[in-house]
Amino acid sequence: MIVIESLNHITITVSDLERSVKFYRDLFDFDVIENISNSGQAFLRMGDIMLSLVEEDGYSCPENCMNGMSFYVDEEDFDDAISEIEESGLEILYGPENIRNGQRVVFADPDGNSIELSYPKIG
Repeated sequence: MIVIESLNHITITVSDLERSVKFYRDLFDFDVIENISNSGQAFLRMGDIMLSLVEEDGYSCPENCMNGMSFYVDEEDFDDAISEIEESGLEILYGPENIRNGQRVVFADPDGNSIELSYPKIG
């Protein structure tokens, strides 16, 4: 058995590195740790989350693509997050809807990679 201590980073493919860096920086407040644009890769960090963006010309997540990530938000911030998604002109793909013991909403980044925001109900 391999014992995992923590997550190093999440890698997603994007078609336009600079556009995606701006998207994740502006919407989620990721800090740009390293942008190696000549190699088509950037590393962003928010708290303990490290995100690696890798550029591939012509990339687009195909219909029914399962690439994505899910983030927890505080329950009291959930409605504000939905408002910010809508104000950013992003299309909500699913939700908001009830799940297990909370709610979720799913939208996509500029290349169609899905992003889920959810909160668990405690108690």
